[in-house]
Amino acid sequence: MQNYAFLYCLENNINNSRAAALFNELNEYKLRDGLTYVNIYSLFIKHIPSKERPKVRAISYASPGFIELILNYEVAINIALSIAAFIKGLTATAETYNKLHSIFIELGRKRKEKQNHLLKLDVETIKHVRKLNEELAKGLGFNSLKDMYDNFGDEEEVSKLLLAHYRRMKGMSKLVKEGKIKFPLE
Repeated sequence: MQNYAFLYCLENNINNSRAAALFNELNEYKLRDGLTYVNIYSLFIKHIPSKERPKVRAISYASPGFIELILNYEVAINIALSIAAFIKGLTATAETYNKLHSIFIELGRKRKEKQNHLLKLDVETIKHVRKLNEELAKGLGFNSLKDMYDNFGDEEEVSKLLLAHYRRMKGMSKLVKEGKIKFPLE
């Protein structure tokens, strides 16, 4: 549900009548600590109209078991394509994730050391982070970061959202590789 909510709200906002309200609320949201990045998925879910939320259509417990869902077709295909792109470029995407993660671990260390939670990245690092964000987004099968930059305007915010999404995609890709999840592309 978290991957669905993320993509529905941030990639599918043309069809999402609540996108404007979501982005207004996100501007109020202070995304700096890990807890808020976990909680932001609740905010995404809240902004999916009830008719667009995934619903269980059928469950079969007999082997091989399955769960059939009813959900927004475009988002479902986007998830399937994103997972395929993620698995295909897993090594490169993981390297990009690690580089980006290291930058923010170091920034967090400096903030703690200087007791200044407002400490920002320097200009050169911001350019590097933007490049890494683009690479990570591509590895996650994301179409564009334009809306995210337009609505957050901060490389750190965009990075941390992408890093959180990566961790969720990694978990889902493991299930796909194990054959526990299948995404039809029809």
